[in-house]
Order: sequence, then structure tokens, then C-alpha cells
Amino acid sequence: MLKTYRRHLASCRHKNKGRDFLRCSCPIWVDGTLNGRRIRQSLDTANLQIAAEKVLELEANNGENKQEETSVDNAVDSFLAANKHLSSIQTYKQVLLPFKRFCLGRSISKIRAVTLADLYAFRDTWNCSALTTGKRIEPLRTFFRFCEDHEWIDRNCATKLKKPPVKEPPVVPFTEEQWTALLEAVEQYPQKNSFGYDNRARLKAFLLTLRYSGLRISDVVKLEKTAISKDGKLTLRTSKVGVQVRHPLPKFVLDSLVNIGNDRYFFWSGQGKLKSAVGDWQRSIRKLMKDANIKGHPHMFRHTLAVELLNKGVNIEHVAAILGNSPEVCRRHYAPWEATRQRALEDALRQVWAQ
Repeated sequence: MLKTYRRHLASCRHKNKGRDFLRCSCPIWVDGTLNGRRIRQSLDTANLQIAAEKVLELEANNGENKQEETSVDNAVDSFLAANKHLSSIQTYKQVLLPFKRFCLGRSISKIRAVTLADLYAFRDTWNCSALTTGKRIEPLRTFFRFCEDHEWIDRNCATKLKKPPVKEPPVVPFTEEQWTALLEAVEQYPQKNSFGYDNRARLKAFLLTLRYSGLRISDVVKLEKTAISKDGKLTLRTSKVGVQVRHPLPKFVLDSLVNIGNDRYFFWSGQGKLKSAVGDWQRSIRKLMKDANIKGHPHMFRHTLAVELLNKGVNIEHVAAILGNSPEVCRRHYAPWEATRQRALEDALRQVWAQ
């Protein structure tokens, strides 16, 4: 006869009540004899109903598993090996390697045994913002879709894993006073560093490129000199969404870039990791903003260009092309600043008043 019991985790507050205490969420095991053979194994679940169904299945198959099932370890390792060429592989590892440890801690050995409740419990272990939580759920969904395609699971329960609501911060561009204060703060910035660079010239060129190109900070850091043509046009495929941007830069921005950088890059040595170089520039901008008594972040340079264009009546589709975004994304972020749209709304209201 087979009997189920809870194998209490070390963290369970009911562990001293014995294994027959079932009113907790610890893993369920089965113990007993079937046809003279001792069976003692995990049922890969914490759900009593699912456990009962698995016991019936074991009894129907004389204690043998009907099919060889893929373990969580093998499923994760297979997925990572199949996608090792992707630039986002580190993101998958940051989610899936802790998932393996989580399953081990709950005695879940087979990928087919993972339930939606387990995924919510795993999500609850993340100590991060709602925005980051939503981003981590996507790799988890992709992994379970991979498992479903390989028929290791019956259905992708991760599709029902809800993302927490995210309140997007409002778009805040620099004011003219803040922009002037930043440029003035550059003149007070330490002029030389340990490498002998003219910090002020490099920082000013960096700020002007951010402000008038509309590029994200990572794209500016890795900006190659070949991306700017002789007639002053910037042509670049953005790293985040892979969209090509092509537009001219003002002469004073081009002048600031003269004699900046090495043979290949303006703002990066090309040595080490790009992420580290981006971090260095982010710290420089934070210091500069502190010196200028401004609270902000590098994305405000991008916002400033977008808002300035929209306030001058530039079509939002054109602004999206300059920024390397889709019109839908731009409209979501910058709709309050869209002058043409705002005028249309105001005209519509006036027509209602006139009735």
C-alpha cells in the first residue's frame, strides 16, 4: 500500500509536527510497498490532488513510471545549450539557473511536475521592481515554450504567469536652464584623468551627442567613427531594438567630436566589456548632474530631443524614426507632448463648446 506524506523543508514552521501533517506547502513524497517492492520517492508536487493522481498512476503501472520524463536540470541545460549563441543568453541564465536551485529546494525533479503555483512561488523569491519582474517572466515563458515544443510538458503554464502592473515614470525633459547648467558644470569638471584625456572635451562631446542624436547611452558609448559620414549624417543600427537610424547632426556636435577617441571609437577604448564602459559614463553623468544640482538620468537627453521635435510640430512617425522606435512606443511615451495631436484635441473640444 502506498501512502503520501509531506517531506518538510528546513524552513517549514510545521516541520516538528511530523510527516503526516499535510497542511503546508512542502513537497509530497510517497512511501510503501507495491507487489512486494518498496517504493519511496518524490511525487514532484506540493498539491495533494495531483499527488493522489500520481499515486493512482503508480499503482496502475505497478510502481513503474509510464514514460521517461525530462528532469528540470536537463531541460534547463538543453535550453541554454540550444540558445548559447544569443546575445541575451546571460539574461536567460540569470533566470533559469536560480530556477534550477528553486526546484531542487522544493524537491521538484521533473520539468513536467512544475505547476503554475510553483512559478508564482519562484517569482516571489525575486527581490526586484515590478518592471524587472515583468522582464524576467519573459525568459521563463520562452523556456517553457521550448519545453512544450519538445513535448517535455503537456502545456506551457508560464503563459498564465501574470506580470505585476508597472507604473511608467513620466517623461521629463531638461529645461533650458538645466541644459545651460549642465554645460556650465562641464567647465568645472576635472580636466585631466590618469590616461591624460581631456575630460572636459570628451564629456561635452558626449553630452552633445546624447542630446542631439537621440541615441541611448549604450549606443553613444560604442559609437564608431565610421557611423558618421563625411556630410555629417549619423547611420547606426541601435542595439536594443535593432532599428536603423539615419539623420544629420548639427555642425557644433560634429565639431565637438574632432580629435575625440581612438581610431575606431569616439567614447570607448574597445577594450573590456561595453557594459563596464557604459557604467563609467553613467557615473560621470551622475557626478555632472550632482555638480549642476540636477536630479535626472541619461535618458532625459533622449526625452529632450523628442519633446523638442514634437513641440515644433514634427510628425510622431518622424520622431520615432529619429529615435529608432516604433510610432506606437513613441506615442505611449510622448503623447502629451505631441503638438499636432494636442491641437486636434483642443479643436474638437471647441467644436463641442460651440454646439
